[in-house]
Amino acid sequence: MKYKVSILATTLCLLVNTACAQDLKSELRQNTVKRSMDKPSMTTAAQAATYGAYLLQSDLIAVPQALADRTVSKQDIGNMTLVQRPASNDIEQVIEFRRNAVVHNNMTGEMGVVTGNISLLAKPGGDITSLLRQLDLKVVRSASATGVYVVKPNTDVELLSLLDQIKASDLVSTARLDILERKYSNQ
Repeated sequence: MKYKVSILATTLCLLVNTACAQDLKSELRQNTVKRSMDKPSMTTAAQAATYGAYLLQSDLIAVPQALADRTVSKQDIGNMTLVQRPASNDIEQVIEFRRNAVVHNNMTGEMGVVTGNISLLAKPGGDITSLLRQLDLKVVRSASATGVYVVKPNTDVELLSLLDQIKASDLVSTARLDILERKYSNQ
């Protein structure tokens, strides 16, 4: 019993620290954006879709390794391979955060893959089943005792707008988009 309680407490502490770090990061980003607006840039770049420190790489897409053409693959991340995106008629989907989209982490310089999952922390005493039905979400994993849920949409949707809808709900404390990156360790 003590073991389960300590795991629960550790998980809760990690989630709170993650939420605090996300808030601090957004505050720091706002100051950076304000400073960059004060100084005019000498070059004009096309607007790119971003999520925190992640910049969408619209020219790449992630496909399962078993289906990837190894002659044109760029990099492997987990069980996914990054390949050049084929020419597409639907330009809107190219510039959106969708499942299997490729992103570049500006902090680490590494590439990542948008999994399509959203991790959320429900407010204490809240029942998120109505939110799941309203937004057509499916629970992938849950620790309902702690209020931690990993959800994904049942249809292919733009994930940043879905994330904003989830955050706007009064049933959720925090939510974030899951991105698969390489894991480095000091071993």
